[in-house]
Parts: sequence; C-alpha cells; structure tokens
Amino acid sequence: MGKAAHWNNREDILSLIKRLVRVPSISGTTVENQMTEELVSILKEIPYFQENPDLIFEKKITGDSLNRKSVAALLKGKKGKSGKTVVLLSHFDVVGVDDYGHLKDYAFDSDQYMEKLKDTILPDDIREELDSGNWLFARGIMDMKAGLALQIALLSELGEDQNFEGNILLVSTPDEERNSEGMFAAVECLSELKEQHGLDYNLCICSEPSFASYPGDQSKYIYLGSVGKLLPLIFCNGRETHVGEPLEGMNATWMASTFTTNMELSELFLEESGGEQNPPPTCLKLTDLKEQYSAQTPTQAYVLYNVLTLRQTPAEVLEKLKLAAEESSETIHSKMSRMYKDSRGEPVSDLKPKVFTYSMLYNLGKERFGEEFESEIADILDQDTNVEFDYRQLTLEVAKTISSYFEDMAPFYLIMFAPPYYPHVSLQKESERDEKVLSIAESIIDEAKDMYNEELKLKQFFAGLSDVSYCRLMDAERVIPSLVSEMPLYGKKYKLPLKDIEALDIPTINLGPYGKDAHKRTERLELTFSTETVPELLKYALRAVLEFK
Repeated sequence: MGKAAHWNNREDILSLIKRLVRVPSISGTTVENQMTEELVSILKEIPYFQENPDLIFEKKITGDSLNRKSVAALLKGKKGKSGKTVVLLSHFDVVGVDDYGHLKDYAFDSDQYMEKLKDTILPDDIREELDSGNWLFARGIMDMKAGLALQIALLSELGEDQNFEGNILLVSTPDEERNSEGMFAAVECLSELKEQHGLDYNLCICSEPSFASYPGDQSKYIYLGSVGKLLPLIFCNGRETHVGEPLEGMNATWMASTFTTNMELSELFLEESGGEQNPPPTCLKLTDLKEQYSAQTPTQAYVLYNVLTLRQTPAEVLEKLKLAAEESSETIHSKMSRMYKDSRGEPVSDLKPKVFTYSMLYNLGKERFGEEFESEIADILDQDTNVEFDYRQLTLEVAKTISSYFEDMAPFYLIMFAPPYYPHVSLQKESERDEKVLSIAESIIDEAKDMYNEELKLKQFFAGLSDVSYCRLMDAERVIPSLVSEMPLYGKKYKLPLKDIEALDIPTINLGPYGKDAHKRTERLELTFSTETVPELLKYALRAVLEFK
C-alpha cells in the first residue's frame, strides 16, 4: 500500500477500495472464494496480523454448494486485558453486472469504467459528478467495498497504537446480496470467539453506505437498526379449462395478477415507528408454470413478494396476506358471477378461490393422506439446493406437491413464507445499554458538525437490508413459532440460527460512506466525506464505545 505507517489515510484507502473492487465477487459465484482469499491476504499485510496470524479466522457456510467462507480478524488492544469489543461488520459480495450492458467487462475497474462512461449519454447531474474528480464509479464500490476498506484501514491504524485498550473484531461475509448465509456462519464464529477469548460485544458497527430516504435525498445518515424482511410465496392453484370455455375453469394467472393488483404498494402493510415508515410491499416475481403453449388455461402460477417490517411479526404479516388473498378471491368471484349470469342466467356457485396457509393445508394433508403425504413432503425438503435450484424454487416445489393432493378443492390460494427472513432490529428505549449506544450516536453527529462541518442525521432503520438483522432478535417468542409453521424450509435446508442470534443480542449502528445508485450501472462513491471524514468518525465512534464507563 502507501508509505504511511498505516492505511487510514485517503491515498491508501482509495488504493484499498480499488483493490477490493477489482475482485468481481458476484453473489452466488465461486469468485466469492477469491474475495475471501484476497481479504485474508490483505489482512496478513497488516503488521499486527503478521505477528498474530492465528487471530485471522475463516468460517465455512454449513452445507454451501460453493464452499464459501466468512472472514473474521480479531485485534486485541495492547493496553490492559479488557473484554470490551466492537464488531466491525461488512459484506464482500456484490450484485451482478448485466445492467452495465456493453460496458460490463469494465464494471470492476473504476478507472477504465469511468473513461468508458465519459463517452455515454448520462443525466446532467451524473455527468457533473463523473467529471468532478470527487466520485468513483464501479460495481460494488458503494455497496459495500468502500465500507470494508474503511474498516480494514481503521484496523491497520489501531493495530499500531500501543495505548489502544479493548478489542476490535472485523467480520466480513459473502452471500449478503442473496440469502445472507455468510452471516449465519459469522454468527457461529461470533459465538465461538466470544467464549474462546472472553469477548463482551458492546456494539456492532456496520459500514453500509447511506441510502436515499426519498428520490433526490442527499442526506448522510447514522442508522440505529435495520428493517426486517419477509418473502411470502403465494401459490395460485386454478382449475383447468379450454380457452373456448373460460367460465368453466379458473385461470391461475388471473388469480396471481388480481392478488398482485391488491398487494402492490398496499397500505395495509405500512407501519410507523418513531416517525419513520417502512417501504410498501412490492412484487419480486410473478409467473405461471405452464411450460408449453396450448389452448388450455394455466392451472398454476405464483407470486413472490417483498414485505419489509419495522415491528410487525410474521404472524401479523400472514394475517394481512390472508386479507389480501380473500379480497382477491372476492374480486374474482364477483366478476365470474357477473359473467356467468350474463351467459347462463344463473349465478356461479363453486369458483370462488379459497385461501389457505401452509400449516392449514399441511395439517389437512396429514389428516387425509397420512404417512404417504408426510413422506413425500419430507423427501422434497431433503433435496439439495444450489445457485440454479435455490430456496425459492424448493419452496415452490413444496407448494406444487402439497397442492397436487387437493385438486378437488381448487381453485385456491396457498400462502407460505420462503427464505430469506431478516429480523427487524433497533435500539430499545428500556435498555440502559442501548441508551448508551444512542448517546454515542448523537455524539458522533456532534463531532461531525463541530470538527468537519458535516451534517449527519439519525434514522432508526436502514431500509436497504443488512446483515445487522442477525446481530439480535426481538420478540423471539412471537417470531419463531410462525416460521416453524409457515416456512417449510425453516430448520431444514434453511438453517437460520435464531436461538444463537437471540443469545448474541448485539446492538448495532450503521456508519459508512456516502454514495449514490447502489445496484445501478451508475453506482458511485463520493470521496471527500467517504475517505477523509468517515475514517475519523469511525475512529471516534470506536473509542467512544470502548472508553464509555
């Protein structure tokens, strides 16, 4: 790196960011393993870890077909033997680059990509930032290779500090952009290191970038938690018919589209906490399962929905999903009745879609079909998953199979949860420890204003989804039973370690760089604040936590 004794300076941080970005660690690929190797190699260049190589750890994701690993590095202060520990959390995977079009071969080299970008048509504001010299463009540069670089740079500086007291545990994960299973491995690692080294986790600082709260928002934020996420899969089991007799059956695509119409941006799922509101639900996938063209209407379709939460439990979300499905059923039945009466002069009687949850239909299957039914579902749940056949597809296979036993009850909606599940997390007012964290966050804002003339704002929830969701679990007794009953993969292929997460119970804040357009081809990082001010604020935050009495 540079000539300084450590890397916590603008020049070396920039060099480190570019080095990390050059590894195309797209989530769900073996290149994530190359990123693990590069990260470990970087850590071994730090003098402290050259002297203490046994304090760098790699933790495999259990059952991962790609054999990916999370990385941890423990820096123990040279003064005293304090158990106080700050966790620095990041992820090193990135989303794909298909959105870069003909420039995707340059997406991981910021210098080359910016040269190519100059010859393209861009909005005026992006063009201005490209030409300013104060922004870097590349995939993953904002989300979140820059945050990881900042944390490594801080580690390199404090490793040289003879008067540093306390511990820093850097944790970086793969797979955050898909299932966050890298964080599951990290939870296991955190639990083990806590016992082995007598660590007391006072705070987790994640360095995801600030996300715009609304179009055009250019504020910089400190987040005190993160939204949660549920991924409902709504399986639509119709009734087959010839296209010349559409009133004799139920088109599954109509069921799916009607549900989507009712569900998309539904206010039913909105909630507020401390003046903040969760984003409304939005569809991630809508498709029928008809493989070939024919004159038969589609009999199966499904919808995947993104539902973000601030306080709502899975059980509460499930009840709202049932309401949306019942409303969709009423809409369909009303139109069918009207059309049927117009053509036959009598009302339709049996084509109103029913609504079932997974547990309702599974229990009915056990009652009706016994061991044969249970065995077939168990065999499906035992199938191996991989990048091509993932948790969503396995959940779909369960839905298809269980529905096949109940064709006599069609049409119906079947509602279940698919992985991943992200618990919502925030600071708790009734907790003395969390109140200390809040006061530290407020002091960081004062420091930014007084020393660097930067205005930071506090927000309770990071809306971009984050691995901090797995640092603590709120209302475990209201969460786990619903996942057991309504998420077929929970505790089977999807080994979400909620009990271990509950035991860790680490409060979190997010303090990171500033950028724009995460997951877009114009993803970019602002440099002055990100490489000069944030390093000082991170150092201030860390010392504030470890020195807090």
